Amino acid sequence: MISKINKTVIPFGLVLVLLGVTFSFGCSKKKKAPAAVESVWKADQEGVENSNGFAWVSKYCEKVRQCADGDMKTLDQDSEAILEKRLRKDFCLEKFKESKVYTLAAQEPKLVINRTISCLKAATEADCSLIKKGVSELSEDCKWLQTLQNSKE
Repeated sequence: MISKINKTVIPFGLVLVLLGVTFSFGCSKKKKAPAAVESVWKADQEGVENSNGFAWVSKYCEKVRQCADGDMKTLDQDSEAILEKRLRKDFCLEKFKESKVYTLAAQEPKLVINRTISCLKAATEADCSLIKKGVSELSEDCKWLQTLQNSKE
């Protein structure tokens, strides 16, 4: 009985860590972003196709989903369905649009976009084991992003 519980609880704990990392974007107070913010995040960087902020958020969400795949198999059906939904690209992007970093792009677009993309790029290139330990340790930009997301303002 204890063995069965440990097999479920430990992988579920890893999935929770992944969710925490994934949805740290959405942990802030919900503010309505100015309409111009979306165009800032949709703009490709230096004319390179699929290099915009939304593209990188989608790549990051896909990476987290990939890293969670093994752990998801150990969950009960309901928990797996909930996690599947939360790791969908469309849901992940909507959560991102509720984040502090998304709205801050209206004030300091170049800084915010560049640092966010730098962090997301580091995360998408990292091993799953490093992501499970915490994205904030991957780079200075990731530390900055986490500090911003967890700030009270």
